[in-house]
Amino acid sequence: MINYTLPDFTVGLGLNLFFIRLMEQRPTLFQDGVRIDSVYGCFPACALNGGRAYLRDRATPAQMEEAFSLLAEHGVRPRLTLTNMLATEDDLHDRYLNEMLAAAARHDGEAIVYADFVGDYVRERYGMRLVLSTTRPLADAAEVNRMAKRYDWVVLDYNRHKDPAFLGAIEDPAKTEIMVNEFCAFRCPHRQEHYLHNSEDQRSGSMRPFECVAKRADFFDHAPGHPVIFTDQEVRDLHDAYGIGCFKIVGRGVAFQTVLEAYTHYLVRPEYRADVKRLVMRAAG
Repeated sequence: MINYTLPDFTVGLGLNLFFIRLMEQRPTLFQDGVRIDSVYGCFPACALNGGRAYLRDRATPAQMEEAFSLLAEHGVRPRLTLTNMLATEDDLHDRYLNEMLAAAARHDGEAIVYADFVGDYVRERYGMRLVLSTTRPLADAAEVNRMAKRYDWVVLDYNRHKDPAFLGAIEDPAKTEIMVNEFCAFRCPHRQEHYLHNSEDQRSGSMRPFECVAKRADFFDHAPGHPVIFTDQEVRDLHDAYGIGCFKIVGRGVAFQTVLEAYTHYLVRPEYRADVKRLVMRAAG
């Protein structure tokens, strides 16, 4: 089974629910052996949010409960992105964070973390499963194997996830996750600096521009053999060859049309992709 985690249970909740419900109602439109396992994200203005800064007004406990309940009706779990690189022990006592964690835990939620002490807190207090974030890149397969003993899943370095020697050295492929449509250029020299920049913005409450001079991958132009982005067939080939079953579609803060293109490419049968796009646009009105 190919398990996908989709971006954003806040701004993207409507699109995700559309695909989740359409998969239930019209399964013949979708690829064989594909399921939507979880939806990741964070409610706005949470100090521990990372990867992408997300400010705006804080959500209420009722809004949290509603979002997670809507997903739970279809057996889909939330994943909280608690990946801020500047997290402190004091952040763990924040009421807003703990309201979010409590709501997620009631719905079999999981957490994506950067710092070990954040993961320890989430697991010990809320009993949630943990994903080690790509914001903390692991240099080699030995480090992946070591961290897989501590975490339930480990997101692989996007620079290595098409490297056969690296993949073949992973001892427990069922505990690894791969980002199928990463937007950073191969071996981007600014990636960690950009993540840190976003962490600073999240904590300061202000968004500053970040100019990356590296050429970014463009999902609309991807082709077989791209060093970063997978085609649907490449996902299936990797799953069959290495036993990796967890895949992440990148898309928080990304344009709607780009996210829609990725969803239809990885989830929908080729002959129905145009039809599903029309259904989405009609529903969006």
